Amino acid sequence: MPFRVFPWLTLWLLAVLSFDSAAQAYPNRSVRIISPFAAGGSNDVIARVIAPRLTAVLGQPFIVDNRPGAGGAIGTEQGARAAADGHTLTMVTNATLAIVPALRTVAYDPVKDFAPIGMVGLSPYIVIVHPSVPVTSIEQLVALVRSRPGQVDFGSGGIGTPGHLAGIMLNTMTGIRMVHVPYRAGNLALNDLLGGHISVTFSTTITSTQLIKAGRVRALAATSSRRIRAFPELPTIAESGVPGYEFILWLGLAAPTGTQEVVIQQLSDALARALQFSDVQEQLTQQSVDSAASTPKELGERIKRDLAVYAKLVKESGARAE
Repeated sequence: MPFRVFPWLTLWLLAVLSFDSAAQAYPNRSVRIISPFAAGGSNDVIARVIAPRLTAVLGQPFIVDNRPGAGGAIGTEQGARAAADGHTLTMVTNATLAIVPALRTVAYDPVKDFAPIGMVGLSPYIVIVHPSVPVTSIEQLVALVRSRPGQVDFGSGGIGTPGHLAGIMLNTMTGIRMVHVPYRAGNLALNDLLGGHISVTFSTTITSTQLIKAGRVRALAATSSRRIRAFPELPTIAESGVPGYEFILWLGLAAPTGTQEVVIQQLSDALARALQFSDVQEQLTQQSVDSAASTPKELGERIKRDLAVYAKLVKESGARAE
């Protein structure tokens, strides 16, 4: 009986060989990690912590590329539109994939345009004020804002950034009205706070720790549900007369939709390994970030859940892109 090659068998063999080839070939050149925020911010710092270890695990350079603007939407859109070959990744956060889309129309779909790779870490914010502001607690800040309606402002890195929504949440839960002052980046808001041009900001521990220790700003409370290790004496907002308040930053890594599953899994495994290195753990702890490795599925579920949470918050608060 003559040997026959069935068409379906040929196609199957080609698919298997192609799948195996993709797994073996990746990565075959440097990998770009888009950080959609300015250099020095939390997104950038954490990206630069994990990039060298991803390089060590996968054998090709992982290079951080800052693309700030529009509350992170510009860089995130660039990440969504990149070639789906695993060589351009994006540091994603609840800001870019849940908060900004709840506030305004963006040129990417947080769910459809990204293939989640995994979580990186979780970090609270700290409410800080310029030393000239006559308050030392959240209770006193709330009282001050009530006594001066429309006169106390808070700055953030732009419409839809976590610092913006953290302030909106405090406004909503206490019935006060701090005036929002958006900047192009969080470090610009922090600079104006240091100069006494604005009164309040919700800053990541990454950017505020040294300023607090140096006495250049005054810390009032942490936005997490539990006190943070870097400042165990600092109460949470929930402990300060606003029960139920919690606002944290999460960071993760994603690729454009269409990236092969074998590549996504390879990156997810590499990220989990990178987060286990002792120097990475130490650097994250120094930044008051808890490492939080996850599967691609778990990150995808978090994105969908947070989209619903922030859409509800925005609707209830009446917040709109300015």
